[in-house]
Amino acid sequence: MLEVLHRAGCGRMTRWSRGTSQVTTPGILFFSSEKLPAPGFAELIIEDKREGEPFELRVVSSPETQPILIPNDLKIPSSFLRREKISSTISSVESVVVRGDVTNIASELEGTDSSICVLGNAFELRRDAREFVKSLVALRSAAGSGRMIYAPGILDVSNLALLCYAGVDLFDSSLLVYQGSRGRLLTPEGTLLSEEANWLVNSADPEESIRHNLEAAWSELQLVRHMQKLGRLRELVEMRVNSNPWSVAALRILDLEFFELQEKFTPVVGPSFYCNSKQSLYRPDVQRFRLRILERYRPPAHKRVLLLIPCSAKKPYSTSRTHKLFHQAIQTAKNNTVVHELAVTSPLGVVPRELELVYPAAQYDIPVTGHWDHDERAMVQEMVAKIASFGYDKIICHLSIEESFVKDVVDCVDTSSGRPTSNEALEKLSSELSGVCSSFPYLSRGDDRVGNMESLARFQFGEGGEVLVEECSVVGNYPYLRILHENVQIAMLTPERGMLSLTMQGGEKLLPTHLNIVQMANFELQGNLFAVGVEDADRRIRSGDEVLVLNNGELEAVGVASMCGEEMVEAKRGEAVRIRHRKNRS
Repeated sequence: MLEVLHRAGCGRMTRWSRGTSQVTTPGILFFSSEKLPAPGFAELIIEDKREGEPFELRVVSSPETQPILIPNDLKIPSSFLRREKISSTISSVESVVVRGDVTNIASELEGTDSSICVLGNAFELRRDAREFVKSLVALRSAAGSGRMIYAPGILDVSNLALLCYAGVDLFDSSLLVYQGSRGRLLTPEGTLLSEEANWLVNSADPEESIRHNLEAAWSELQLVRHMQKLGRLRELVEMRVNSNPWSVAALRILDLEFFELQEKFTPVVGPSFYCNSKQSLYRPDVQRFRLRILERYRPPAHKRVLLLIPCSAKKPYSTSRTHKLFHQAIQTAKNNTVVHELAVTSPLGVVPRELELVYPAAQYDIPVTGHWDHDERAMVQEMVAKIASFGYDKIICHLSIEESFVKDVVDCVDTSSGRPTSNEALEKLSSELSGVCSSFPYLSRGDDRVGNMESLARFQFGEGGEVLVEECSVVGNYPYLRILHENVQIAMLTPERGMLSLTMQGGEKLLPTHLNIVQMANFELQGNLFAVGVEDADRRIRSGDEVLVLNNGELEAVGVASMCGEEMVEAKRGEAVRIRHRKNRS
């Protein structure tokens, strides 16, 4: 039985239960023989008992557990099978070996009771990053979330993080041993010859090189698991892939061609993280934010003046010294509620002020150099042009270096001359706003807050989500805001989640939109809702989303999704929704 504990793109950390024993994956299968026994730290060992008989996979912590049999016939020329686009499967009791073209393998897996799918030609795919990613994605789609994927013969220390992130659950020690026997030392940063690193091992002793490789892989696995728990595996992957061109190519292909699969399993909330490489532009959570700005986002209808401002190192932006200076300048203008602040930034493109608490706008950090490459410029121009298309009466550009390329896509008034925090620039901004804001009908602070929350609700839930805030008032001190309907709280904004958290009354108000619905089986809900009790779920739901739990068409509870909607329906184990409020049956 498999239970997903943490997600990172296509990768996951799971608890694999077999009988009375439990094992955490991703995991390494250590080959064990009389000549080279498995190391003492091994959790899983794999033994070749007799020639022609299956390998036996055993859980070390529970040797009495019946072993899983894995076919040992992994010697068919995989390159031939791939060239000829022939698919080949070999089945045993609980494992299936898949080779060649796996894009149509789902029908062959259907009906099997296997818990492990073996990518039999994984070693061959070390030559071809595109074919590796394509095969792995196809196999995961066919195998579903209930099976583990084992990629034999491909693990070295530098690619372990990438393989986990790409969706491999199990690896083996074969390449670690082989490279060690050749005097090659595997490290997270790449491969060294033992004579080049005799400070690490005795170059004359192959067994010492092998032992180094096994220990290095084990240490890297612990780091991968730790980063997975923290929600920061992607950062580790971006550091590790630079050790070789194959890994860089595989990550790029995964990001650029299989974004939808990654995004589906990427939570909408998360910890702070660094965007230190070009590939950070294509993180699934970063790409999703940009897409939702382009597809979901609508600015508050009352905003008539678009103010373009730079981002800040401190998050949320409003807590930074720079943005406090901007705020003071804006406040000098009467009727300044018609001003819509839009931060221009990489890698998110733009961040409207009302979305500054939303993940990842409040969590990312980037190295600031003042240099914008072509991709960053194009990204910002597209998004600024999109926001400007909503028909503002005036656009004011109060940017630094960004103004040089932003002006190419919008007709705007420059108030900063490239120095937005200078006294001269701030005075000019204040004067410009004072002149333009007074020409529009007066708008109260209360109405401004309601409009901002409507915009946030639409971004969070999708089209129709703004109905949550209709006919409501907003009270509190930002960033802690409560949304009230007839003096009853329906939702609350907090900086910890950066999203609107629903009450039961909020769930009832949102219910007619049919957004983020989870249908549970007909039973009395006592605690959290587990996947086994889910009958259906909105496929747009992502881990971390606010959801409505229905029982026989009536609202039973509201809470936070612990997995995406597709996985809620497919999984047989694990928490599906963490319940916040439930129906009062007294």
